[in-house]
Amino acid sequence: MKQSLSALIAMFVSIAIASASAAAEPPTHLAMAQAAIETYVIPHVDALKAAAVPLPAAVENVCKSGSPEAQTALEKAFANVVLAYAGVDFLRFGPMLEKGRREQISFWPDPRGFVARQLRLILLNKDEKIAEPGMLAKQSAAVQGLPALEVLIHDKDVPLGPTEPARFRCLFAHAIAANIVRLTSEVADGWEKPGGWKDKMLHPGPDNDTYKSGSESAVEIVKALLVGLSLTGDLQLKPQVDHKIRLTPPYAKSGLQKAFYAASVAGLHQLYNSLRLEDYLKPDLAWMKGWAQGTWRTLESTDGVGGRSPQAKRPDTPSTREVFDRMNGLRNIVANRLSVAAGLTVGFNELDGD
Repeated sequence: MKQSLSALIAMFVSIAIASASAAAEPPTHLAMAQAAIETYVIPHVDALKAAAVPLPAAVENVCKSGSPEAQTALEKAFANVVLAYAGVDFLRFGPMLEKGRREQISFWPDPRGFVARQLRLILLNKDEKIAEPGMLAKQSAAVQGLPALEVLIHDKDVPLGPTEPARFRCLFAHAIAANIVRLTSEVADGWEKPGGWKDKMLHPGPDNDTYKSGSESAVEIVKALLVGLSLTGDLQLKPQVDHKIRLTPPYAKSGLQKAFYAASVAGLHQLYNSLRLEDYLKPDLAWMKGWAQGTWRTLESTDGVGGRSPQAKRPDTPSTREVFDRMNGLRNIVANRLSVAAGLTVGFNELDGD
């Protein structure tokens, strides 16, 4: 009996050790890409598509009634799309890159004021053909998406409603909302259809015109993570640190700057975790795990404009300078240490030295 018990214990110990070893085994490059696509990319592009669907009806309700309740509902619907978009903004390849969909959905940053200038021209001309199917898609990307719709929603001089001065604006706003639905649906379909971008990335090989190996697929996702860290650091945080940089915060007219920052960081953290880059670190570099965890706590402890996040896990509130420096440090570690440890050659991303 004792021998049987001892043998049973030994068997369980062996299983436990084997399980622990398997859990500690880093993923293959293709498994990294698959985890990121299935647990992050697809759910987020689906969330964006779903968030966009109620937008045209919300615009129509405001234009029919002009009531405060309808206006509030439209602002909420708009915010839902903007925050869902924050989770995919940095996926600047594949369906988002094709046909310039990223710029059409969200033409930001806009340091030269293209959105305002193009909007003025359209509102001045009042050509109602813009509401016909396919006509808006022929216009500048600056007036096709969320920033242009934001201006129309929050224009206090001529608010959307059933008045004659707002009639053309309502036609225009509805056309933009419908265009956003089209674009977000195309992005989701581009990822998920048979032979789409998901299939392309998860079936690399010599006959694949884009990805020849699992490593190339994984590199694409890591580059997206780096782009996201760059976008959030350089475009949302740096203008607050360097006041010589004049850049309007994202969706400030809607009061969504803090929420957009929070959604951006939350998405980047999720994508980082899905890649499991830290699993490749040798024991002497294990300190990077603790540093990265502390950095994510710092990034998530600020509201992005110098205040404290409601989800803060740090006892103090980090300064914007510290958050910006930490984000740059994390970007460097991902690009130059974690990716190298994983055997991935990341190279340059789209924000490097154009």
